[in-house]
Amino acid sequence: MRASFGFSNPNAAGALFAMLSLGVWVLPGRSRAVMVLKSMATMAGIILMAMTASRGALVGLLLGASAWWLSAGRPFPRRGWMILAAALPLMMALIIIPGAMGKRLACSSLQEPSLASRLEVYRAIPKLLVSAPGGWGSGQAAEAYENWFQQENDTRHFKNLLSTHGTWLAEWSWPLRFLYVTAWWWVLLVAWRVPRAFGIWIVWGTACCFSHVGKEWVLWLIPLAALLSAFWCSRNEAQIGLFRGWLLAGGGALICCLLLGALGLSGNAIRKSTHEIVVGRGGVLFYHPDERVVGTTWGKMVRGWRNVTVATDWEGMKPQESTRVVFTGNAPVPAGVSLSGDSLLWVNPPAELDQIQTKMVLSFTKRTLLWGELRSDADPMDLRKWAGQSGVSWVDLPGTGLYVPGEKLGEAMTPSL
Repeated sequence: MRASFGFSNPNAAGALFAMLSLGVWVLPGRSRAVMVLKSMATMAGIILMAMTASRGALVGLLLGASAWWLSAGRPFPRRGWMILAAALPLMMALIIIPGAMGKRLACSSLQEPSLASRLEVYRAIPKLLVSAPGGWGSGQAAEAYENWFQQENDTRHFKNLLSTHGTWLAEWSWPLRFLYVTAWWWVLLVAWRVPRAFGIWIVWGTACCFSHVGKEWVLWLIPLAALLSAFWCSRNEAQIGLFRGWLLAGGGALICCLLLGALGLSGNAIRKSTHEIVVGRGGVLFYHPDERVVGTTWGKMVRGWRNVTVATDWEGMKPQESTRVVFTGNAPVPAGVSLSGDSLLWVNPPAELDQIQTKMVLSFTKRTLLWGELRSDADPMDLRKWAGQSGVSWVDLPGTGLYVPGEKLGEAMTPSL
């Protein structure tokens, strides 16, 4: 059983204790008694971190301690070796002795579900960035991944992209992505001159790579305090000029963004703008998907159509004379607009069309209504009668209700479109 210590995710608690294990050394005092207390606090932090069984926090702690030593740029002090000699056996004991951390480390492999799912999501992040230059929107990163880049036979649902960096970069536009990466580069440049602060930021940045812990605002207090400590400790030392520092950080961020863009371009056929999502070369125009009809991961179905434009609102509707249009559910049609084309397929429409919807249906050369025969939310009698009188084709979908599985819808659409 993994301990979460009141956080929504054990990984957040693990990140906290990993940072505290190094953070106690930012506090003043070098007497023997203070050093002993700091060492004990570090050991306690490691033990509590082990109780969370967070592998990301463990990796972050190891990288943070290494970064601290590299940033110091001098031989490891004898006192430090003594502390390390005491810490390493404790960490090894936590791995060997049966427990949550030991069990998770023992089963770690690329085929282990937790690691395998992370690798799949991480591989898709560059494509998510390139597909949506303006971002997918706040809280929409996981939904975008499931719809457009998750394997079609994978039914797992995610709350985020299993990474703070990846989630926020996917949600934001390129200017904000650039500023975010620039800020990280600048912070690391500032913290580099104070080894303890640099180590804490490496721990925090690593933890944010392996889980979406950045949403826990309280966790930001420790790295921000470390950054203030870095400013204070280096106030009288030679500093990188403000302009030069931001210039270096911006250069590093530009390289990172270019690399992400290059990785995201390979084999990517998804393009998202403000009002539409285009798969391939467009083709079928899919208007305002109703999740009651096509489910929450309707993007997986759309990808099977190869060439389609999904209009997320009426502004995304760009009909042409040969447009093939698909409506689902009670698709909202604004007053005072017109739409016509070669063919219209309406899946599970409302039992009663309003005047605007009726006019739009009749404006198409070929029009078909698909009705789930097991629907219990509406009586199709009047609508079926109107369709017969108006030259509108009617197709019953056997074995389906209001929700129509993607494979059944695909079969029904083939002859219609």
